Amino acid sequence: MYEFTSQLSYIVIFILMILEGMSLPIPSEIIMPLVGYYSFKGYINIEIGIISGTIGSLVGSLIDYFIAEKLGIPFLSKYGKIFGIDDNKLNVLGTWFDKYGIFAVFGFRFIPLFRALISFPAGLARMKIVKFILATFSGHIIWNTALALIGYEFATQWKMIINQIEKLGYIIAGIIILVIVAYIIAIFIKRRRNLR
Repeated sequence: MYEFTSQLSYIVIFILMILEGMSLPIPSEIIMPLVGYYSFKGYINIEIGIISGTIGSLVGSLIDYFIAEKLGIPFLSKYGKIFGIDDNKLNVLGTWFDKYGIFAVFGFRFIPLFRALISFPAGLARMKIVKFILATFSGHIIWNTALALIGYEFATQWKMIINQIEKLGYIIAGIIILVIVAYIIAIFIKRRRNLR
């Protein structure tokens, strides 16, 4: 049971960090310190947690890269808000990428709010995929390791915060379940009325 729970934890970390790498509002600044915290508690292995998170970040970054490469500026101008990018941000990031290339891809991995977005100008410029992966993975592994170690070192201070987050999670889960049940009941009642 313990091994199954640990494996599930790594899968959850991986999925959440894919979403983070795709520029969706899933902050690594919360996920990776939690990896450190839960490893301190003995629930997971910190090295595997960091690798899971980093590979997830890389996959998410590659998704953004290929979205930009294959669908281009028209798609990003129309749907970029989903990823938190607009024409202004794209122009700024594009300027930085044009000037610094691989160093921009690596360096922006340490800048919150912009760290995931640098994948788009790299994809638009059709940066060599090997260089992109190298710069992206290097940035992610350093960033994720630092955050996980912070979570580990300050685990005792995190205890109160984690307890509150877990309580909030139960409340949200309860609300979601109630909404689903109410929706099913409403559909059932509506169908019964239509049969009459």
